[in-house]
Amino acid sequence: MERVKDIFATFFDINLFSIKRLIIAAIILVLFFILKGSLSRIIIKLFKIKDTEKIKKNSFYKPLRIFFGVLGLYLAILYLRPTLEFKTAITKLFRIITILLYTFSLGGLFSHNSIFEKALKKKLNNSNDAMIRMICKVLKAIIYVIGAIVVISELGYNISGIITGLGIGGVALALAAQDTASNIIGALMIILDKPFEVGDWICIGTTEGGVEEITFRSTRIREAKNSVVSIPNSTVVNSTITNWSKLQKRRISMDLVLEFDTSLKKVADVQNDILIYLEKEKNIINDGLYVKFNEIKDNGYNLKVYCFTDILNYMDYLTYMDTINYNIMSILQKHKVNLAYNSQTIYLKN
Repeated sequence: MERVKDIFATFFDINLFSIKRLIIAAIILVLFFILKGSLSRIIIKLFKIKDTEKIKKNSFYKPLRIFFGVLGLYLAILYLRPTLEFKTAITKLFRIITILLYTFSLGGLFSHNSIFEKALKKKLNNSNDAMIRMICKVLKAIIYVIGAIVVISELGYNISGIITGLGIGGVALALAAQDTASNIIGALMIILDKPFEVGDWICIGTTEGGVEEITFRSTRIREAKNSVVSIPNSTVVNSTITNWSKLQKRRISMDLVLEFDTSLKKVADVQNDILIYLEKEKNIINDGLYVKFNEIKDNGYNLKVYCFTDILNYMDYLTYMDTINYNIMSILQKHKVNLAYNSQTIYLKN
């Protein structure tokens, strides 16, 4: 009994210690352990989360339960009026545990299938799952690093000295990873600016094809010949990008060069019939449509056909162009007009 008394005397003011105070401290501890689940649910419900299952899956639920249990123990110990040294130590430990729980709670917001990840997928139209998961991991790591720095500070270590030490090594690391950093920044710019998404057909410099994947390092494009080209993101953001998938309409432009022996009446008739045909086509946009005798070339009379179609899919567009070309050729055959070949007349001097 005396040994137990000595132990308590080490940590508490034995003169003020009593059975009554011990019982009240025990009641505080038991109450917090009983109510920790209810208190956690009440706090989470403040964020308009009502469903019980969703509350339990919330990243703050378990840390809050632990926090209220630790808080009950901390208040119970304080009620026992501990010595100044023990009170200082237990307060520091309580603060460190609180910081760790808060850090893990915030980190949980960026876990797989978290609310933040789902919101980001919705914002980016599920453009790249791997990229979204990587963003979440990076943000989670940043939160954990900040939490670790705060804990180290609470333990009494000089943070500025540690940061300075890390800074010296960080300079060397930054120089070595300069290209990687620029590619990561490029990836974030692509995500935020959204010049293209996965599945779009784009042209970057001499590379043209469908976007297969956007990673933190590069953008992968599958070309028409089925080869895959990986372009560093730093190059992508500094290049001119043509996104064919963003077309609102497709242009149709052709030059019909009629032979010189074609009468001007036939030229006018062909011109008029092609114009009437295109105006009746339901997939041709009449705004900007024209068929003009715009030039006399070296080998014949040129009819410029210019219009737009609302067919955006490339394969459907090619199929539609089959129909357009067949019908225009039919008009030429109807008027017995031939297209001219590139020709050259040579005069020989005796």
